[in-house]
Amino acid sequence: MPSEKAKDNKALVATCVACNKTQSTELMVALAGQENGRLRYFPVCVMCAEDGWRPPNFNGIYTFRPR
Repeated sequence: MPSEKAKDNKALVATCVACNKTQSTELMVALAGQENGRLRYFPVCVMCAEDGWRPPNFNGIYTFRPR
């Protein structure tokens, strides 16, 4: 659920490509991968990223956030 700050501002929400839930950008990360041979950044919620979801041809490091 978007935070109070993001509730009325559509620029501060994004849809997670892993779970298709709309989340506040405060709860999202952008993971780099490839689509059709081109670099693309995939918006993913922190929960999906911490559960291990990675985009196709992920080439990087994701560090878990402390809770």
